[in-house]
Amino acid sequence: MNLEELIQQAKYARSAFKEEVGYGPDDQAKMFYKIRDLQGEDDDAPRLQKMVAEHPLIYRIRENLGKASPEGLEARAQLGMEMKSTPGGRIGQLGGAVAADLIQDRSRAWWWLFNAAQATGNVVNETAAGLVNPDLYGAQDLNTPYNLNDLKKAGYAHVNGNGRLVPNVGVMNSGGRAKKRNYRSGNVMALGIPAGFAINQGIGLMTPFGGYEGYEAVVPDENDPSKTSNAVAEIASKYILGRTGNLLDWEEFKKVRPDVSKGEYNAYKAFKYDKAVDMNPFDDGDISLPGGVLRATNDGIHGAEVQFLGRSLPVNTALLPTASAILGTMAGVRRGRKYRKGGELEGQVDPNAVKRGLMGGTAGARGGMAIGKTSEAERRKRNEASNQAYYDTL
Repeated sequence: MNLEELIQQAKYARSAFKEEVGYGPDDQAKMFYKIRDLQGEDDDAPRLQKMVAEHPLIYRIRENLGKASPEGLEARAQLGMEMKSTPGGRIGQLGGAVAADLIQDRSRAWWWLFNAAQATGNVVNETAAGLVNPDLYGAQDLNTPYNLNDLKKAGYAHVNGNGRLVPNVGVMNSGGRAKKRNYRSGNVMALGIPAGFAINQGIGLMTPFGGYEGYEAVVPDENDPSKTSNAVAEIASKYILGRTGNLLDWEEFKKVRPDVSKGEYNAYKAFKYDKAVDMNPFDDGDISLPGGVLRATNDGIHGAEVQFLGRSLPVNTALLPTASAILGTMAGVRRGRKYRKGGELEGQVDPNAVKRGLMGGTAGARGGMAIGKTSEAERRKRNEASNQAYYDTL
């Protein structure tokens, strides 16, 4: 490549960089909706799928590796956002995607979402449910061109309060064809309730009048820090901010947790606040990633637990019920027998999938919580007996 060609490629790169940086979240959202339309699907989709599809750096890398979906390539072409044909243009696009990511906080938005335990649980739950039953985020063809008058006759459009003929909620135009969302998106989002409740109770956010057992309230009473002096502020701090109280002082802690010795209490506090990196779980059962973002122990005051950003996620009382709720939801949202392959209604949408998903998730959460609490109670009983036997020898 001679100097003149290099200069020309640099111009392509500069132009493509400026263009790519100019694309914002609204452009990527339009692109995603276009992709879904080309796929014949509803705009709604699992959050993780949407976040991946709309991330500029991800789809540009996939394009350059030849891994982009045909619908994604077509959608970007229709919107004038297609991959550049020249080497300089592609380099500029990739550089612009990196800059846009930094400017628009696209990757950091992932972190802001996943650093909340309930949000992470909801993302896992909806992704798993969508894999089991893709109909949850799909739409059915109404077997008619998208014409409002015809839709009104069929009951899929109505005259609103302003005298305007509009489609019913969930009815859309997909390539000139009328389609209707299989399920209301709010109802599908409600499938996250069981898993959300399970994880919130496991990390101590479901105690509106004080702290979780052995912990202070977020807004503690000056005479009894395990109780709150302001229930409204306590609920707001836990629900909105996701805050939990600190461990009670030892003298107060041992009154409610006689199964924990003072040595275990001190060791747990040291583990909880230690920022040292520990990548070897085989020597002491503990692990801690850089910055203390994620750490885990197999023998804390809650038994085996994972700590994420300082929030304790005990295996028995948080992770087990949450996993059980997600599995219950997955089992519930499966298409009914007659809607599966070979069934009399194969290919049709099962109208009761969301209802069964809620029932399955609730049953899973309740079962997981019962098993987890029983296991935790048995663990504490053994530890209390062991501690008492030790004290009796002193």
